[in-house]
Amino acid sequence: MKIGLFSAAGDKQACHLCSALNALSPGSALQFNLNLDPPARSSMSAAEATWGGVDLATLDAAVLRGFPYCDPVVPSGDLDVDWGLWRFEYIAEQQKYTYLYSLFSELERRGVKVVNPPSVLLNLFMKPFILERLRQTGLKVPELACTNDMAAARQFCGGHEHVMWRPAAGRAAWQLFLDRQREALISPRKPPIMLAEAIEGGPLCRGYLYDGQPLLFLKMAAPDCQGEERLEFFSTADCAAATAELRRLAETLSAPWLQVTFVLKDAQAWIYDLDADPLCEDLPALHRERLLALLAERLLRREPARQPDPTGEDNQERPTIFLRRMLRVLFEFQESKYKKEK
Repeated sequence: MKIGLFSAAGDKQACHLCSALNALSPGSALQFNLNLDPPARSSMSAAEATWGGVDLATLDAAVLRGFPYCDPVVPSGDLDVDWGLWRFEYIAEQQKYTYLYSLFSELERRGVKVVNPPSVLLNLFMKPFILERLRQTGLKVPELACTNDMAAARQFCGGHEHVMWRPAAGRAAWQLFLDRQREALISPRKPPIMLAEAIEGGPLCRGYLYDGQPLLFLKMAAPDCQGEERLEFFSTADCAAATAELRRLAETLSAPWLQVTFVLKDAQAWIYDLDADPLCEDLPALHRERLLALLAERLLRREPARQPDPTGEDNQERPTIFLRRMLRVLFEFQESKYKKEK
């Protein structure tokens, strides 16, 4: 089999996945530079689609890494760009994105399995829309609001003991929504944020699925500053009771490769977040290597090895580049996202 990995040059996650694929089936993984830098030229016609001289129709699967939705109206934030002047770079970036969107969509139409296709990345860009859609299908989703109106935010908070918040688009973590966050974030001059009811009584988990089948479940322990400062700890979790719900979720979204963040309470998954381009580099090395090995097996259409039984022996801290005690303020800030005001 041939698996094409499309990513920015030097992307660590793509390189690790490439190594995992080639370890299982030497020569099965081909890497392509999404920046289209020479000599990585690409072309598409009615007869063929090529990239660096490779006929993309010969691929069994094309895995996209770091191909986010490109907003056609709002340019990416760059402090060194003067948008009072005409920016031809922005037009060129839009043209490149449009071409790649068309290329990957056409590959999918021609029978290449695209993981994940641009249509899925586009649909999952706006979190409020997709979460409400999941709720309508009968899946468990906490009560949500998307607003930049102070009165609406106060009314929502008044109906729940604890409330979480996050930006309305892109990739971000849910955090507790306290008085200081409300005063700093809610304003007609600022973009809307998402608010959600805090479901308590169960662990916060991540589920990684491929073609609707679970590869790995991890539960997280919040950062802690008692004694030695530590970031989140991840350990294997038993979420078998929620497997059927998560399979139905993946089928609803038509997303082959998916990360789901949820609270597991009373054997039910309360869904908070979805990611169609999951990040693995922020996981402890043990879990990252296990997950990418399982993903490689599924990409090669092999039955993945059975997930180890959760014993607590694989409890691993999220990696950090900071030296202990030198930047305690960082840990206190991270821990504060999980603390409730007294």
